Parts: sequence; C-alpha cells; structure tokens
Amino acid sequence: MIGLGDNIGSGFPTILHTWGEENWRKPDLSENTELRQVDLKLWMVSLMPKECTEKLGILFGENYVRLDSDEQIILATAYLEQQVTNERLQSILNKHSVDVGKKLAVLIEKNMLIAEKKRRWTKYSLNLEYKEMPIQMDLNDYAESDPVLNKTDKLIYQYIKENGFITAKQVTQITRIGTIAGASVALSRLRERKIVRMIRNGKKVYYELYRN
Repeated sequence: MIGLGDNIGSGFPTILHTWGEENWRKPDLSENTELRQVDLKLWMVSLMPKECTEKLGILFGENYVRLDSDEQIILATAYLEQQVTNERLQSILNKHSVDVGKKLAVLIEKNMLIAEKKRRWTKYSLNLEYKEMPIQMDLNDYAESDPVLNKTDKLIYQYIKENGFITAKQVTQITRIGTIAGASVALSRLRERKIVRMIRNGKKVYYELYRN
C-alpha cells in the first residue's frame, strides 16, 4: 500500500515528508524481483553526519575536501549504507540517472569508489584501500609567480581539465595557433612550467595535466 506499483495509498509520500522535515537520509525503497518482495529502509540519520565526514576525510585526505557537494554525498551514502546504486542516488541527489552516472564515473576514476556489476544493477562501494593521489594544482596557483602565462595557455589548460588530455592538433582547433609546430611550442612552454606533461603511446603523443 506504499504505492510502488499502482499508486494506491499515501503512506510513502507521508514518510518522505516526515523524513524531509527531520533532515534525515531519504528512505530507500527497492523491489527485489527474485524474492518477489519490496524493501523499505528507513534511515534515521542525517544526510551528512559529522562522524561520516570525519571518516571520509581520514580515508581520502585532502582530495575529499576538493570534491563538490554531490560527490561528497555519494561517498557518504556509500559509507553509511555499505553499497549504493545509481537509482538510489537519483532519489537522494534529485538528479537524472545520466548526471548521477557522470558523478559515479568521476569517483571511480579518482579510485574512491569500486564498481561491482551484478546482472542489471551495478553497485558501488568505498575503496577502503584507497591511497591518496597527488593534489593537482590549479592554473591560478601559477599566476602570481609566472606572469608569462597567457590566454592561449589558459585555453589549453581548461581543455585538458575538462577532457583529460589534449593533442597538438587539438591545440590548433581551440586556439588561434595555426600550425602543429606552433602548438608544440605552446605545449613545451607549459611543460617547462610543470603545468602539463607529455605522454607517448606508440606513435601517438598527447598531453595531460602535471601531477606533483
């Protein structure tokens, strides 16, 4: 009668309203088709308990502080509920599955979450063996000490930050530099200042942000 399938009854909306007033974690309503049952978990804890935040800070160090609020909530949910799914996070973050998926992908790439594929559903849990990754400096950190940096440098930096890497050809596509040779000069300037580093993969050469 909680209205999962046929929308009969008003019990579940009432529960959601009450939990929202108390600022508790949203109830977890899920259907287990194998066992033919519906599970309703009522979490009587706040969305981001202090103890949880402290534990995650110890586990992930400074890199946890640098995450955005949604990413921190995802990790907190994984910590408090042992495992999470995209569907569960949609209800907590009030975001579309695609947007949640992008957040999960970022946390997996940062090695903070581990994905466990299980038939139709993928479950995510904390990487309890996490080793803190080097902190990536922001271009603004170089600004005062290195006035040589220009608009082209910033365009290259921003492109790598958003896409993970860049090639010399891509530099010519996003800047006013018209030749591969000119792009190589700009990239060499950023390499000298340890803002980017060059990676060779066979005949392919690309550039990613330098990590301390």
